[in-house]
Parts: sequence; structure tokens; C-alpha cells
Amino acid sequence: MVDYTWVAWFKELAATIARNGERDLAEKAKVVDWKKDSVPLLNYGDENIDPMSFLYFLAQKKTKNQYEGVFGSVHEVFGITSDFPETQPFIPAPPGRAPALFHDGESFDPDLLWRLFRQVEPSNETPTIQPEDFKAALNIRMVGVKKLTQTLFLANPSYFLPADHTSTILPQLELHGEVENYEGYVTRMDAIKRLFPGCEPYEINTFLDIQAKENPLITKETSFFQISTNVYNDGTDYWEQTEQTDVDEYLFFKENNYVYTAVPGTDRITYPLTEPERGDIILVRTGMQQGRAIGVVAKNEYAPGGWNEDAVIYVHWINKATAHVEMGRLRGFSNVGEPTRSAFHNTEAYKDSFELIDRWIGDGGVEPQPDPEPPAEEPDTSFPLNTILFGPPGTGKTWEAVSHAVAIVNNEDHAELAQAKNRKKVKECFEELRKKERVEFVTFHQNYTYEDFIEGIVPILDEDDLRYELRTGVFKQISSHAAKHRNERHVLIIDEINRGNIAKIFGELITLIEPTKRSGGEDEAVVTLPYSQEPFSVPGNLYLVGTMNTADRGIALLDTALRRRFDFIEMMPDVSLVAKDIEGVDGQTMLKAVNERITVYLGREHQIGHTYLIGVRTIDRLAEVFQRRIVPLLQEYFYDDWAKIRRVLNENPFIIRERETSIRDAPSERPVFELLAQNDGKWKQAESYRRIYAGEQAEDPD
Repeated sequence: MVDYTWVAWFKELAATIARNGERDLAEKAKVVDWKKDSVPLLNYGDENIDPMSFLYFLAQKKTKNQYEGVFGSVHEVFGITSDFPETQPFIPAPPGRAPALFHDGESFDPDLLWRLFRQVEPSNETPTIQPEDFKAALNIRMVGVKKLTQTLFLANPSYFLPADHTSTILPQLELHGEVENYEGYVTRMDAIKRLFPGCEPYEINTFLDIQAKENPLITKETSFFQISTNVYNDGTDYWEQTEQTDVDEYLFFKENNYVYTAVPGTDRITYPLTEPERGDIILVRTGMQQGRAIGVVAKNEYAPGGWNEDAVIYVHWINKATAHVEMGRLRGFSNVGEPTRSAFHNTEAYKDSFELIDRWIGDGGVEPQPDPEPPAEEPDTSFPLNTILFGPPGTGKTWEAVSHAVAIVNNEDHAELAQAKNRKKVKECFEELRKKERVEFVTFHQNYTYEDFIEGIVPILDEDDLRYELRTGVFKQISSHAAKHRNERHVLIIDEINRGNIAKIFGELITLIEPTKRSGGEDEAVVTLPYSQEPFSVPGNLYLVGTMNTADRGIALLDTALRRRFDFIEMMPDVSLVAKDIEGVDGQTMLKAVNERITVYLGREHQIGHTYLIGVRTIDRLAEVFQRRIVPLLQEYFYDDWAKIRRVLNENPFIIRERETSIRDAPSERPVFELLAQNDGKWKQAESYRRIYAGEQAEDPD
């Protein structure tokens, strides 16, 4: 089987060491049963027991007896709660006689090693090493790039990769010589990760380590098979666990590193379950047009005796990208003919994987076939690349933006998707797409900057030290992700787009969002980003959907550069979505009457949206909405001009006009107004609301 239980174990160990600190590590390292009389780790005093040396020294205990004894002792001493690895961890380990410490008793800086360790341990969401610390570690006697990066991997196997023999077998990268600095290491690591989309660093390292040894997985004997994730032919997708499913997680392909089928075969179809052997390739699909993954067989439990309900085929995932693939008609689990292999081969998301496979097989690969659909760089005319939804508050712009995003990504009918009955489905789909980095959501405000949106240098206070790091903004992140998956649509929603300083936020990139200036467009434009000095362009499969509250700032005041680059869709109040009868109150007519008066006084962009009254069915709820939302909004609109607010409400009893005042010398021509007390029963009388839309102006109720 493919066992990654060691990952959680090592990450918890590293996080525990970082959390408890120097003294705790020194005390516990002396308690661990190392199975030896002499332990180099303990020979230089408590102050010289550092976490980098501890992890690398632990990894050296790789024989069966050492593993069970030493690792078991560490598990107990450090109080690790993660499952103890069922099998020996598949980790980089120094030879038995190799120096495992990050010092030789002389060339040693414990503060440096603790600082380096705290920069990379798993509790950091985005581990970033200071280049000078990386360089200083390499200057320690007996420490090289291989040893340093292998230890970084042990400290955080979900983020780092070793720069050792495993990376040299990747022909696309042409990796030669040693990494000289941290920038070079990150460049190499990122390049390797890009070749294995969706795969975790520990998965990549395990596969490459096996492939680099004498008995590699993929050879000229490798064959291809395909399998569907619709295991039980009931329409359920068993690829990936989601929050919405109640199926036991052990049934899912992705997290368990295996594939299987629940159907042994029929008279018409014989599934070749016994045929896949170690090193064979399995192409995983959902339906006829969705590729899921590429796996390399590690062990086939069906091989000894054919189908049984408890058997699976364990695989090493080398590509976990979901992408559109034209595969024709396929059933169950079968051998893959040339057309199907070509379909995966010619899909952009899988091309790098096939280049690796084809080189290792040594057959020169398959003959390329025409792409099944136009590249995503050519904008789809059914959805504008750049759209702004604008209108008064409460007209459902944000919800409409979410449904737009789902419709764009899934190429669905937006009118159908936006119906109220589909709201739950759309919300769940949106959250799933966010997890897959297909959509993202951001809100502009007065203090939002280029550094937040694109990239910038931000200060980081680490205990008593102030340092700076380059941080990538949301626009650059989703652009980079879209560029890697050009056959998939991506959407960035920008809520309240008109509240930010557009020139300040977009900077020089405002030109790049034009359809013709996107990468692959007629006038493709590329800029050099000011902080990272990286070339940057906006991919043609990234859609921008903005929302704009016209009551906050009129469309006429919107940045001209932005206006001419977006399509605008107006969203006005829809009274048909409001209840007709709210315990004797015609909600539709009432809202229409209020908005007609607001339009006269302030303009149509200041109307009250229907969402304020959606779902209101009782007088009690109507009173709450007026007291807490509608009247305060009118106060904001009219700058507390109560006389106008009273006229908007058609002189109903909510605003009381006082004819006399006790204030000496008060102008007699200026009336005093008061808002009806919230506990007054008139708030819950249908007649109070019917007055708002009375045919003729009501007499003064006071």
C-alpha cells in the first residue's frame, strides 16, 4: 500500500518542538531511547541540541529494529497524538555512518538553526526562509544543499522538497549542479511542483525516489489503463471527499491513493483487473469528458485472484488536475487504446505528465491529435471577460456575482442557475470551486492597495525581530493558477469595486485586463512587476466580475479607465420578489411607492432593493426591517432631513411632527421631528404601512 501516515506524525513532531522550545527539546532528547551507548546528538551540551540536527539524526534510524524502537520512543516522549506510521517512513535518510548533526562541536550557531527551523515548521501557513539564513546554514561545516533541504522536507513535508538525486531525473528541467542560494532552491522546487499538478511534495518525493532507483516504476514495459470514479454506477463521484457527502471517506480515490471498481464484469464486458502491474499508468476520469488524475500502480490486490469487494489497486498520484477531456465512450475499468491516451495526452493539464512518462518509457510518446476544443485563451463570447453588476443597495448584486461565477466556470445557463430554488446548490458549488482555486472573492475599500491586490513587500514582526517579505496578492495568485490550467475557467469577484482607488489598486495592470491584451490575444501585453521583477500577463481564461453600489458612488464618477474595459449590467429593485400580502399589507405596491418618491428626490440609483423585504411574511418582521434597516437607510440618504423622509413614507405615523417647542427663540418656521418609539404599537399595524401607498396623500396623523 501507499502509506503517508508518517506525514502527519512528522508535522506534529516539528510543531511540538517549535511550540515547546529549546529547553524542552534538550530535556526530551536525553530521555529518548536511542538504542546506543553513544549518541552524538547529546555530546555537545544541552545548548547544542537543535531541531535541525534532531530531525536528521532521527531519520538516520532507518533499520527495522531502530525504527520500531527509536521512533516509538520519540512518539511516547513527545506525546504525539497522530497515528504512528504503519510502515517505515519513506523519507530521506543519511547513511548510517554519515555525520547527521548540523555542527561538529565547533562550527555551530544554535540561534541560526532554531531561527531557520521556526521559519519552516508546519504552523507557518506560508513558510519562507530568509535568504541570508539559508546561506549561513550552508556555510556550516559538514552541511550542504542536500542535507539542508532534506531536513527542511522532514520539518514540513507538505511544503518543501529535497534538492537531491530525485530532482535530477526530471528531463524537462535539465537540473545540473548544486543549488547555490535560497532563490535557486525555490526556483527548482516550484518547477518540480508544476510538473505534478495537485500533488503534495511528499507524494512527489516518494515517486521520484522510487523512479530514481535501480527498479523504477515507469519503464518501457509500462501499459495504460483507465477507470471511472463512478464506482457503483449510481452517479456518485468517488474521487474526492467533500463536506456535502456522507459516504465513508475510505471509499474515495484521492486521499487513499487507490482505485477500484464495485462491478466484477458482465457477459459483455470483462474488466482486466488482474492485468495492471507495478509501474503501469491508470488514467482516472469522471464521466466521458472530465479527467481526474494520473496514477502509477504501486500494488494490485486484484492480481492474485481477480475481483473481490475488498480489493483495490494502490497508486502513486503524479497528476491530480481536473480537466475537460474528450474520451469518447468508455465503460468501467479497461485497457486504454490510442485515442483515449491521446485525449489525455493532448489536454493541457496532463501534457507535462505525459512528457515525463513518454521519456521514461522511451517510445517517443503518442502522435499528437487535434485539441478537442479551442484553447481557453480565446475568450468565450457567451460571457464577457470583464463584467460589473451595478445598482442600488439591496438588489442582490453580490449573490448575482456568485451565481455568475458558477455559471462561467461550469459553462451553465446563468438565468436558470440564478433562480431562487437553486440558491443552496449554487452556494455549495461556489465554495467547492473556491477550495479548488477556480474562483476567488475580494472586497475593495478606501485603504485597499496595489500591494494587497497584486504583490508587495510587507513587514513581519517575528518575536523581537522585524523582517520583510514579498507577498503575492489575490489577483496575481488567481492569474497564476489560471495560467497553469488554461482549459479551465477561473473567476475573480471584486465586491464594491467602486469603493477602491482603481488607479492605485490596478496600477499598470489596468491595461492587461482588456480582452485583446490578455495572453494569447491580438495585442498581448506583458509587464514587469515592480517588486518581484517577474514578467506578468493576464490569462484569457480569467473572468472578472465586479459589483457596484450606485448609492455609494454614481457610475458617472467611476474611473474612466475601468468603465471602458467592463461590460455593465444594471440591477434594479424587482418588486415581484416581495410578498404581495404581508398580513394585510401589499409589500410590492408599498416598495414601488417608496422607490418612486426616492427617485423624485434623489434619483433612481438611490432606490431600496427588494432583498430588504425578501422573506418578510409577518407584520412583526416588517416592523423589524423598517426600524433596523429601511428607516436608517433613509436617514443616510437624506442626511437626517426628516421632513423629506416623512414625505417618502407618505406622512405615515412613523415620523412625528412637533408643532411647538420649548426652546427659546426657536424659529417658528422650522418644525421639529421625532421618530416613533420602537415599542409603539403603530409599527405593527397594517394601516401604518398601507398609508405609504395610499392613493392620495393622507392627512396629518398628528
